[in-house]
Amino acid sequence: MGLNFEHKKGDTFEAVNFAIKVDDAAIDLTDARIRMQLKKECGGRSYLSLTTILNAGLTITDALLGKFKINKQVIDIESGKYIYDIEIKFADNSVKTWVNGEFIINCEVTE
Repeated sequence: MGLNFEHKKGDTFEAVNFAIKVDDAAIDLTDARIRMQLKKECGGRSYLSLTTILNAGLTITDALLGKFKINKQVIDIESGKYIYDIEIKFADNSVKTWVNGEFIINCEVTE
C-alpha cells in the first residue's frame, strides 16, 4: 500500500494508526516486531529509524486486530524527499512489507 506523508522539519508529527488486513481479515501481530526507516535511496543511510521494540517510535495497539501506530513525536531530520517502508517480522520469522511510500520533510522557516 503506497501512503505518502508530508511534514514540517522540527514539528510534532501526530500519531498515525494502521490496521493490517489481507482479504478483509486482520493480521495477528502477536509477538511481531515492526520497523520503519526513512532513507533518501534504497540501501542508503537511515535518517530516521522507528521500531516497536520498547515502543521506540512505533506501538502495536491491538495485536489481534492487526493494529499499530506511528507514535506522536517530533521529527527533526534535514528537509528533503525520503522513501520509507514498514516491515513486519512475525513470530515465525516470516517478513512482510505492506506499507511504503514517500515522506517529505519541508524546511523550517522559523527556527
